[in-house]
Amino acid sequence: MSKAISFVIMNTIAVLVLVLAAAPGCFGGSGRNAVRGGPEIVEGGVIFRYYDPEALHVCVVGDFNRWSPRANAMVDKNADGQWTLFCNLVTGVYAYKFVVDGARWIPDPKNPDRVPDGFENENSIVRVPPR
Repeated sequence: MSKAISFVIMNTIAVLVLVLAAAPGCFGGSGRNAVRGGPEIVEGGVIFRYYDPEALHVCVVGDFNRWSPRANAMVDKNADGQWTLFCNLVTGVYAYKFVVDGARWIPDPKNPDRVPDGFENENSIVRVPPR
């Protein structure tokens, strides 16, 4: 096979990979939670997802950012209510919640793994395994 044909094939494959990665619901891979909510363990960390088409601002708070609502703002890049954020988390177990519009602190509705938060509610838990 000539170098020119190999070059065209490799570029075509690269373009297809980029197009598929940019498709809605594909950010972060195709794991069990890739479309709506729940944390997804990916190479290098965790993708958090939260769905709320009425929200104006969503962030993730937890053990990993000292529960700061200013530290990890999520993005709704398509304005479709699907908020996402990648966090570079190392091996461990982390409690977290979503803060919606600066006022509502809620556990992840798509994650059943929870613990009491000490304030008569619950925190969601994400478990990052060793790599």
